[in-house]
Amino acid sequence: MLVVADATPIIVLIRLGLPDLLTKLYGQVVIPPEVQAELSHPGAPKELRDWIQKPPAWLIVRAPTHPHNIQASGLGEREAIALAVELKADFLLADDKEARTIARRLNIPVTGTVGILELAAISGWIQLEPIFMKFREIDFFIDDDVLKKVLARHRSQKPPSSSRE
Repeated sequence: MLVVADATPIIVLIRLGLPDLLTKLYGQVVIPPEVQAELSHPGAPKELRDWIQKPPAWLIVRAPTHPHNIQASGLGEREAIALAVELKADFLLADDKEARTIARRLNIPVTGTVGILELAAISGWIQLEPIFMKFREIDFFIDDDVLKKVLARHRSQKPPSSSRE
């Protein structure tokens, strides 16, 4: 499976201590240079800078050929979407609403941090409720209604769609 990631899902998973869920679920993950730059920015939390300084073998950095063809406002999102298009990715991992909308318009399946966690829970690797409780500790905002919906869906054991929260 080929997935391209924007920064936020990686940031949140690192802050939760769960970045290896990405390789368990998807194998290799490709990020564009701008996402790498966001993770290594001097203003980024130390745990992010340390992680990206010695990235895992499953993380590949690759520059898109034509990022200017994508009209997203954020450079990381623009590069990630362009890379997903170029590589014909199975998924784009992104939480940004604009990026998700653009990707869907381009027929790129999208999932975000909550969808990644839901899939990991279905696979038996994590428990959702304690992880969702940690969101507040790491300053990751997600609407409580979204979390309630995902928890209810998970409890009913209904597999998530390819366009997860």
